[in-house]
Amino acid sequence: MKTARKFFLAAELFFLLSAFCSCSLKYEQSEDTKGSVPEIIFTNVKFSRYERNSQKLNLVSSKLEEYKSDGAYFALEAQFQTWDTNGNVDTKGNCGLIGIFPQKNTYALLNGVEIENKSQDIKISSQTMQWNSQTEQLIFAKDDEVHFTHGDLELSGTGFSASGVSGRFEFEGPVEGTITTGEEEAE
Repeated sequence: MKTARKFFLAAELFFLLSAFCSCSLKYEQSEDTKGSVPEIIFTNVKFSRYERNSQKLNLVSSKLEEYKSDGAYFALEAQFQTWDTNGNVDTKGNCGLIGIFPQKNTYALLNGVEIENKSQDIKISSQTMQWNSQTEQLIFAKDDEVHFTHGDLELSGTGFSASGVSGRFEFEGPVEGTITTGEEEAE
């Protein structure tokens, strides 16, 4: 009886060990890693784009990665500027990480975003931001605190979005701010 019990105990132990040690890799299925591995990596980047002999964009980054599968670019510790048609700096900004998705006309800015647009007298800062250049929509994460300055108007709140087409903006969450008028107090 003891021999049968030892046999079943040994068999049970064998099946438990084989269940834990078994391999379930599917060798017939290959995984495409092109989307997760950059095709080109640049360090200490200074990139400029020109159109019709006029500088339109300047990007400085500690690291820039290009991905072949979707044509995306990612820039670490990015600083950027754009110029208007008269050759004046129009927009400047910086962020910890920017994702550029040309096929979707989308830019995702992350890790502390600061942007200043001189022609519209706007300054915006937040943790994250997404810009669609085709629809000219600026979208922020719903719970991110956004600091927005436009002329004498200074607001902070959550749920911020803006349209470059209509020039309108809105906060969906709580907002606080100040409006500074040009009136001076009489003495």
